[in-house]
Amino acid sequence: MGSYEKLNENLSEGHRKRIREKYISGGCAGWHDYELLELLLTYAIPRRDIKPIAKSLVEKFGSLNGVLDAEASELKSIKGIGENCVALISIIKDIQKIYLQKRLDDKALVTSPKSACDYLMAELKGEKNEKIVVLFLNKGNRPVHTETVQEGTVDRAPLYPRKVVEKALKHHSTAIIVAHNHPGGSLRPSEDDKNITRLLQEAVSPLDIKLLDHIIISERGYFSFREEGLL
Repeated sequence: MGSYEKLNENLSEGHRKRIREKYISGGCAGWHDYELLELLLTYAIPRRDIKPIAKSLVEKFGSLNGVLDAEASELKSIKGIGENCVALISIIKDIQKIYLQKRLDDKALVTSPKSACDYLMAELKGEKNEKIVVLFLNKGNRPVHTETVQEGTVDRAPLYPRKVVEKALKHHSTAIIVAHNHPGGSLRPSEDDKNITRLLQEAVSPLDIKLLDHIIISERGYFSFREEGLL
C-alpha cells in the first residue's frame, strides 16, 4: 500500500473513532441523518471514507426513514453499498419492529391509540401499497396476535369484515384495532374508510367484540378514528 492510500486509511479510521466516541459520550440527539448513517456504516464497511456514501444515501432516499424503507436493490444502486450494508440496515428495521411489539406486549392495557400506533407505524410506514393490519386483543386488552389481512394497490386495499370476524374468533379476541396506510401521504379518511369502519363495527358488535380503533398511517403521522370522535 502506498503512503497516500495509507494516509487516507488512517484519516478514515480516525474519523470513525471520533464518530463512535461522540455517540458514546453524548448520544445522537440533534445529529443529521447522514451522520447517523455514518455511524451505522462504520460497522459494515471497513477502511473506507463513509461520509460520501452516507450523504449519497440521504440524497437518493431523502431521509433516514427513506433509507430504512428502501428495497435492497435500491440500496445497492449506491456506490459502496454491498450485501453487508443491506443486511445491517434490514436488521435495524426488523429489530425496531420486534422492540415495539414487545414493548406493546408488556403493557397490561392498550390505553390509548398512541400506545398501539407506535408498533403499527413500524409495520406499515414506508409500504408502497396499501395494507390492512389488525391487532387482536384479549379480555385484558393485551395483544395476542397481529396479522396483515389484506394487501392492495397504491390507493386501495379492500377490507372484508367477515374475514376479520373469522380471524378474531380464531384468536379468541374480545377487541380489535384496525390500521391501514395511505402511501400517498394524506391522513384524511376517505368515505370508503368511514363506511368500512361502520360496517366492521356492525359486524363485530353482535359477537361482543369491540372495535377499539381504526388508525390511518402515513409518512405524516397517524389519524385515529377514536381520537377524532368518529368511532
